[in-house]
Amino acid sequence: MMNMTPWGGPTARAASALHVDASDIFVPMIPAMLAGVVAILAIAYFYGKRERARLGELHLQGDDVDHSEISVSQFPDARRPKLIWFNGALTLALMVALIMGLLPLPVLFMIAFSIAMIINYPNLQDQKDRVSAHAGSVLAVVGLIFAAGIFTGILSGTGMVDAMSKSLLAVIPEALGPYLAVITALVSMPFTFFMSNDAFYYGVLPVLSEAASHYGISPVEMARASIVGQPVHLLSPLVPSTYLLVALAGIEFGDHQRFTLKWAILVCMCILVAALLMGIFPFYSSM
Repeated sequence: MMNMTPWGGPTARAASALHVDASDIFVPMIPAMLAGVVAILAIAYFYGKRERARLGELHLQGDDVDHSEISVSQFPDARRPKLIWFNGALTLALMVALIMGLLPLPVLFMIAFSIAMIINYPNLQDQKDRVSAHAGSVLAVVGLIFAAGIFTGILSGTGMVDAMSKSLLAVIPEALGPYLAVITALVSMPFTFFMSNDAFYYGVLPVLSEAASHYGISPVEMARASIVGQPVHLLSPLVPSTYLLVALAGIEFGDHQRFTLKWAILVCMCILVAALLMGIFPFYSSM
């Protein structure tokens, strides 16, 4: 679910490819995402109860554990436990501002980042160290956005998107055209599983969006539909973090896929149904 947030890759890619604001994609999708969270919690509760019944009650000897050496931070020296309430309040304020759409998304993040850096790391050298520690990830995303803009600009400027959308329209039966938002949500599951997010959002989505525009479906509605399949995408062999997950859990990648895929599809369908019931994108567009 976290992959569908504005700071996750798919939403930023969809916004960049279709030239819409990321907050216009994310904020209306929040109720549907909450439906997905409820589905995940229900699945977790089901398996938790089943495992509890299977294992029974276990009593372990010597359960006094010293937690003082345990740290989940990659940079323990950078932690600021005394500022946890301030940082929590700042994060909450940022989330409220994001949902209310008070300012454009990048501006809100820059303001919150600046406040957090000044309060948590008043020393200029500490600020430089924190920025340097994460600069690689930031530069990679910035480079991706620039490359995406160039790629989609070439596709649009040369007329290739129009030509491909017309070819797609010729293939799609007339009766299915008004259902393109739902079709996009459904195909986003297998498409983002078998291909990278970059290929889908920068190569396929603009074509689908252009075709959908002929049936009165807006680009922002297509962008919302396109992120429905993200729970399935995270099971793709193209996602590096999944390999880390299975390695730490000590299980085989194939076993993880076989077990999780059906539940990931179920979560996607819960998100899709909730989005349709709430009118986040249309089931049928009558122009």
